[in-house]
Amino acid sequence: MKAHHPAPDWAELVEQWQALGQQWALWWTGAEATAAIATQAPLETGNAALAVLAPAEAWIDPAAAAELTERYNRRFESLWERAIARSTGGFAPANETSPEVPDRRFGAGEWREEPYFAWLKDTYLLYAQYVCELAELAQCDPGAKRRIRFLARQYADAIAPCNFLATNPEALRRAVESGGASVAQGLANLLGDAQRGRITMTDESAFEVGRNLAVTPGSVVFRNDLIELIQYAPTTAEVYKRPLVIVPPCINKY
Repeated sequence: MKAHHPAPDWAELVEQWQALGQQWALWWTGAEATAAIATQAPLETGNAALAVLAPAEAWIDPAAAAELTERYNRRFESLWERAIARSTGGFAPANETSPEVPDRRFGAGEWREEPYFAWLKDTYLLYAQYVCELAELAQCDPGAKRRIRFLARQYADAIAPCNFLATNPEALRRAVESGGASVAQGLANLLGDAQRGRITMTDESAFEVGRNLAVTPGSVVFRNDLIELIQYAPTTAEVYKRPLVIVPPCINKY
């Protein structure tokens, strides 16, 4: 039985798209100034990546790279044969690209049940393995090797099909169910991030000083390359002899 989704409010959707178009035009009017802010961090990251991958610091044996590429070419051919067999109802051999630990990025049923999205996922996972193995061939000092591994993993994660509307079945389904409202909201989020020059990880309007956020005087009493230790001034006549140290989580901060 097919699910019936409520008809979207087209008038409201049109207003959303019109408002989005106006905001987008205003942003491009001041794009020159905004671009200087928005591109600063990526340019720094790109320069760092070029420095890490410089031939003087890292070198890959061409013979080893060719052998790795040939080995993965055979795996890609097997993957293509499996996709054709599956789409035509024939026998499909076992999928050797499936990770041992389920990848939550591909948890939706379409990634397994729809031939196109299944092939897209399997092709990506195999290519990601190739990129990471290619990084392992780099001959350099341990520090540079760790940076190359990190960059390879970041690159592989960035090109995942789940990151793009046209290749994400969940996003496409949501776009249909919402009558395009989810796409409008996504573009609005993109516009907001572009105007700020960075990606927003939280709702920055959730807290306001004096309303639901207090400000306590303090100063930095210790600083090194990794942390800053802030000591807040007491607000009571008596305090505990042993201070309370709060360490916020660093996961996904850098």
